Amino acid sequence: MDTSTHTVSKRRYRTAEEKQRILAEATAPGASVALVARKHGVNANLVFGWIRLRKAGLLAKASEPAALLPVKVTIPTVLPDRASRPAPASPARAASGHVAIEFPGGIIVRVHGLVDREALLRVFAALRR
Repeated sequence: MDTSTHTVSKRRYRTAEEKQRILAEATAPGASVALVARKHGVNANLVFGWIRLRKAGLLAKASEPAALLPVKVTIPTVLPDRASRPAPASPARAASGHVAIEFPGGIIVRVHGLVDREALLRVFAALRR
């Protein structure tokens, strides 16, 4: 038999306008945050948290919701150049790569690890001749 007294309290969410009104009252000269909080049925620590958020610029007055902009996702037509690509995380990680390219006539080029792009292009040019 359960003899505990379990009460369920319903959490009340305040709108931005309600928070601003409570903050204006609580931060007025000579006001007591604890008394203002009690008057509005809010924990004083919550009001102090709202004050900190407002000072940090994270609790502003509610405005109209942001308009959604149309977005179209496509495959890029231009690939990023070498300068804009991120560098490998570490040489050890890049050195673990493996590439195998088969050319007509049974020629296979295998590249293990980090290879200079220009050197690889010279190898391909020599194989084309």
